[in-house]
Amino acid sequence: MSILRKIEQFNEFCVVCFPFEGDERLYMPLCGMTYCRPNYALGRRASRECVLEYIVSGRGEFTTERCRCFPAQGDIYIAHRGSTHSYRTDPDDCWVKIWFNIQGTLIDDLLRLYRLEHVEYIPNSGQEELFRGCLEQMQGNTGSAHETATLVAHKLVYGIARQLYSDAPACRNPIAAELKSWIERNAVRTLSLPELSRKFGYSPSQLIRVFQREYGETPYQYFLKKKLELAAVMLRNTGKSVKEIAFTLEFSDAYYFSNIFKRHYGISPRDFRQQ
Repeated sequence: MSILRKIEQFNEFCVVCFPFEGDERLYMPLCGMTYCRPNYALGRRASRECVLEYIVSGRGEFTTERCRCFPAQGDIYIAHRGSTHSYRTDPDDCWVKIWFNIQGTLIDDLLRLYRLEHVEYIPNSGQEELFRGCLEQMQGNTGSAHETATLVAHKLVYGIARQLYSDAPACRNPIAAELKSWIERNAVRTLSLPELSRKFGYSPSQLIRVFQREYGETPYQYFLKKKLELAAVMLRNTGKSVKEIAFTLEFSDAYYFSNIFKRHYGISPRDFRQQ
């Protein structure tokens, strides 16, 4: 359960989640939209939470131990858990911003999984639709705040990373790029080359060939890698048993899953969780 309220001190409209709507793995105590007043400023030392903020309009300053930047319209900044940081609006051009405060180990794992663990500032992100959509999702699901926050956290991190790294060297074959994106969105499913063959209009052997030419591995190898990365996140951040994780990720059985996991990580799922 969560509630909607206005916090007058900061002139912001928030979704407020109660502590029981979360755990040590993920808890989103607050998210919302702030229409900053000229004196708006915040700071944290060794922050307990990760803060993801998108600037709708205005200008300001964001400072960490490693970074000093001046976020403006279209920019994102990430204040990581454990960091000491501060941010303030320009009093002559006040921020309007959308933000999410997220606690727990899951957000750390997601940022690491999507190569954002050292990213603090993203100019010209083009992610207003993503942030507005995620905020609307939180506002519209107050009765299931924790489940929604878990989905929103993943959606935000994935969306930011996908946009940020889209400037990597261009893929020469758009089919390969589209297949890669499909795999990343559907890693919990079972990979069926005949199904993908019908979807993309290529024969299975052609799909394998164009994908391997672009990315140096087969679609199945990449798919399995992403599936095992999700398994590692679930082992660290959920109470699901190894058997339940194998079932969720659509492995044929827990024994096969354990063997594949150990081959990839060099350690069994149970030992990985205990570490």
